[in-house]
Amino acid sequence: MIVENSACPRSVLSGLMPKFQDAEQCQKNFERQSQKDRLVIIVSDPSGHEITPYIHRLRQVISIYVYCMNKETDKQWADKFVKVRGVFVEFDAFVSQIAADHKIQKTVEEPLAINTFTADIDADKSTAGANDQFIFTQVLIDCLLRLKSTQKDIKELMDYCNTQYEGNNVELSNIREFQKHYSLDKALSWYTRESFFCKALNAALCIQDIHAIFLFRAFISDIHRHSTGYEQARSFFKVYNDADNTEAVLFEIDVNAHSEDLGESEMLSMLGSIFRLNSVNRSTDGQLWIIRITLCTGNEHDLKQVFASMKQRLGSGEKKLEILGKVLWEMGQLDLAEKYFIRFLGQLPLNDPSVYDSYENLGTLTSQIHDYHKSIQWQKKLSHSKTNSLTTQI
Repeated sequence: MIVENSACPRSVLSGLMPKFQDAEQCQKNFERQSQKDRLVIIVSDPSGHEITPYIHRLRQVISIYVYCMNKETDKQWADKFVKVRGVFVEFDAFVSQIAADHKIQKTVEEPLAINTFTADIDADKSTAGANDQFIFTQVLIDCLLRLKSTQKDIKELMDYCNTQYEGNNVELSNIREFQKHYSLDKALSWYTRESFFCKALNAALCIQDIHAIFLFRAFISDIHRHSTGYEQARSFFKVYNDADNTEAVLFEIDVNAHSEDLGESEMLSMLGSIFRLNSVNRSTDGQLWIIRITLCTGNEHDLKQVFASMKQRLGSGEKKLEILGKVLWEMGQLDLAEKYFIRFLGQLPLNDPSVYDSYENLGTLTSQIHDYHKSIQWQKKLSHSKTNSLTTQI
């Protein structure tokens, strides 16, 4: 049986995911799962001994539990696999262990989306691209958070979440509750609560799904408004490479801390938070890396010029979708830029002067994508609109 690492273990054990009797069928099913999924696997006699060597190597599988009749016999082979968390014959002990491990796994397996900025003027050319990515990411975040959200955006987000959690009655119920009862003062409690909201938003941030972040932007802003005060925090992560080897990493960082669960110590750092790297050292026992970083502000010496340029580029106040399209265009995200130019165009009345700019932007952009048919169509619309405008004025 597969258990999704996302909800209360008891509710998941009730049969949210399918059971498999055939080892080969089970393996094929796991291999079809997205690399972004995180799976907890429960195996039992006699297939557990057969399937574990094959599923153990999969990135999606983070934990394996053996539920069996003979603990001593199964422990002999299970102890050879680091992802096997335990061998159990008693159901209550089995469920309790999954519940305890689940809280740790939520943190350890959470991916991190990090961009870097190198301030050293003598840095080689290989850092230039990273610096550009850092700057544009900050510009993009600033732009996204200053875009006013619409009811259409909220509906699209809820439709997206309903699709993502189709068949998951627990999360569908949470989505309905969110739609009925969400308010600004509940932003932090929703984010720190174990539900679709936290999981979907974190997934969007970690894989840098720009459109999903765009849809979540109003709620990200709500969280930001309610985030005050910083405290020292430590967080433990595992960093994976392609061979699925791991390095244990302990981050010592300044973050905003708040949790719905008073028994937990969670960290909350806002989208676009910037930290200065202070040191990277091995622990005294050599078991992990310790990375010490300090929260920076826009007045940080090395970043003053970057943020001054950013403010000049975007200006102040609320932004339009057109600006988001231009930022994405400069970042080389041409398909997304086209998407938001069209979305912006759909919001404008036909006599709005911005219609001409949108047609012109889309004509040039689609030409760069080498979609010349589209480009010609947008140029025709631009010409037609200008002709109609002149006729109306006459």
